[in-house]
Amino acid sequence: MFVKKLFQQQSRKNQSNLSVPLLYFNNKTKHSIWDKITQNKGLKSIILQLSMAILFCLLPILNVTAHAPEQSYLYFQVYDQAIETRAEITVKDLNKALNLNLPTNKKVQKQDIEPHLSEIRDYLEENLTISNNQQEYPLIYQGYGQFKTGFAHYLTFDYRLDNLEEIPETLDVDYRVLLDIKPKHKNFVMIEHNWKTGTFANESSISLTFTPNSSPQTLDLSSSSLWRGFTSVVKLGFLHIWEGTDHILFLIALILPSVLRRENLGWEPVKNFRPAFFHVIKIATAFTIAHSVTLALATLQIIEIPSRIVESIIALSIAIAAVDIVYPIFGKRIWLIIFGFGLFHGFGFANILAELGIARDHAFLSLFGFNLGIELGQIAIIAIIFPLLYLCRQPKIYSRFFVQSGAAFMFIVGIYWFIERAFDVDLHLFGFVKQIF
Repeated sequence: MFVKKLFQQQSRKNQSNLSVPLLYFNNKTKHSIWDKITQNKGLKSIILQLSMAILFCLLPILNVTAHAPEQSYLYFQVYDQAIETRAEITVKDLNKALNLNLPTNKKVQKQDIEPHLSEIRDYLEENLTISNNQQEYPLIYQGYGQFKTGFAHYLTFDYRLDNLEEIPETLDVDYRVLLDIKPKHKNFVMIEHNWKTGTFANESSISLTFTPNSSPQTLDLSSSSLWRGFTSVVKLGFLHIWEGTDHILFLIALILPSVLRRENLGWEPVKNFRPAFFHVIKIATAFTIAHSVTLALATLQIIEIPSRIVESIIALSIAIAAVDIVYPIFGKRIWLIIFGFGLFHGFGFANILAELGIARDHAFLSLFGFNLGIELGQIAIIAIIFPLLYLCRQPKIYSRFFVQSGAAFMFIVGIYWFIERAFDVDLHLFGFVKQIF
């Protein structure tokens, strides 16, 4: 109701200044967009159907397997010349299997684990066999870790397969922890990383499932190719730019005033599509060149900047770009600002590659494919947003309300993120913003 009243008040306030009517009914009675939608059942039905379709399309993205009770996990990371694996099991299950007395209230400490580490390792290695053509691969212990979920505390144990002359097409796996003492327990095996199959940070696609009645099973590694891996990296870059809210906000802050021009200390809509469009192309090009440079330098480890600094400056770039919308403090030097901040956005993109370990194999293809995906995502964002901005540019409500309100919103969000990232604090404010972003 508040949004409706605000919109109607603003529409009445600027009625005399509107060069094009918003909506008319029978060319006599003016109706707001809100009224038109709420009164038109057919339009409401179309919007509902579109919303359901969008939600349906998003379900594969949202379908991420969460850790659950009565389950243990085994993840494989397949590289060009090595295969690594990680076992994950709850502290509660380890207590049951080995009669330990580790704390189960999510407060287990390193000093609690260390005295039992050898016993736990022996148990895991006795119940995990990985082989190929009856040749068993010894497990080389790499270390352990821990993490907490909403219901349990997990311990993780990392191994590397030894005596691996080449990457086989299949692995014979037998993972039997807890299956002899817990009839309802399940062990899931997943391929977490495999560049050639386009698998990165996978926690949703289960390859094998072990139950108390299961026999050893075969894990297929053969459905792989350079092209499949490359296209998956491109897709990953495309999805990242769409999921990277800070990058999208910075881009929107740059193109929001692109359909207006400053005149007599105010905003006036541009008359032609072409100059405004080429202005946006110049913005996108400067941003692309900048982040491509630092994405390459950081991925190849030529230049390294702490993630905390990078993410803080990215947040600050949103706030500064928002200020420049209302108060053009940079003038013609805005291109230098776009390029400068674009460099730090490139470092942010590189952090994603590093976290996922994508560039560990086929560094050049990974770098090129991820950057290509980012550019395609950026083009898609501009292709959707810019025409809408151009169509909405005429009414004064666009420059007086949407541009200024949008700038204020992006400034607040940018400063909020900057404080949290720069000072490593959680402000616990604007919970609805966190739910959105």
